[in-house]
Amino acid sequence: MREIAGVRATPGGRVCVQFHDHGFVVRRDRLAGRVAEAFLGDTAGWVTALVLLASVGLHSLSDKAGAPHAVQVGCLWVFIVSACYAALLALVRWAAGVVGGIVFFLLVVVTLPGLLIPGYRRKVLRRRRAGGPESEPGWVPATALGGVWPGQADPSTGAVVTTQCVDGSVVAYTARPDKARELRDGFEALLRTHRPAPTAMPHQQSASGAAPYRSWNPGPPRG
Repeated sequence: MREIAGVRATPGGRVCVQFHDHGFVVRRDRLAGRVAEAFLGDTAGWVTALVLLASVGLHSLSDKAGAPHAVQVGCLWVFIVSACYAALLALVRWAAGVVGGIVFFLLVVVTLPGLLIPGYRRKVLRRRRAGGPESEPGWVPATALGGVWPGQADPSTGAVVTTQCVDGSVVAYTARPDKARELRDGFEALLRTHRPAPTAMPHQQSASGAAPYRSWNPGPPRG
């Protein structure tokens, strides 16, 4: 499974594309998730640590250099705010771990004894089998993918990767060049896997009544 975030689909808006063995899922990129990742994620932790170290260093240098008192007070306040933010990040991580542990414990306590009951066991197993990516709203099977075309990179918007499904629908995905390359590789991998190239030589004719092979990259998309 491979997930590519920060993609803008036309139509569709800002999305996250998740590739699986037999297809891909297109999820809406929620603003709340982006905000939480920006302010509570790993990047926020590293930035906070750097600010803490920088404030300590600047305060020490300003003290030795005889800088104005306001500069030293400013460095001190930056250190205090950064330390409080670091404590908040640590508290959030700890709380998430505690909540996850409690949920896991409750699931184990409730589920394991219930598995001894045949009816409940069949119900749990049925839900587990149906709980894969195929059950998600944005699931697109690989067999529904008709072709993929890389577009030109635009410095202001990014690179474009266009896909067309067998029903004629066309979606253009815009992302940074590196992410667009990952998108194209993911789509092409699905196409190669589920639409293998024919083994017959080009000069060989198709059997009578057989449908001609359609390439997995069948020319430019239809409007």
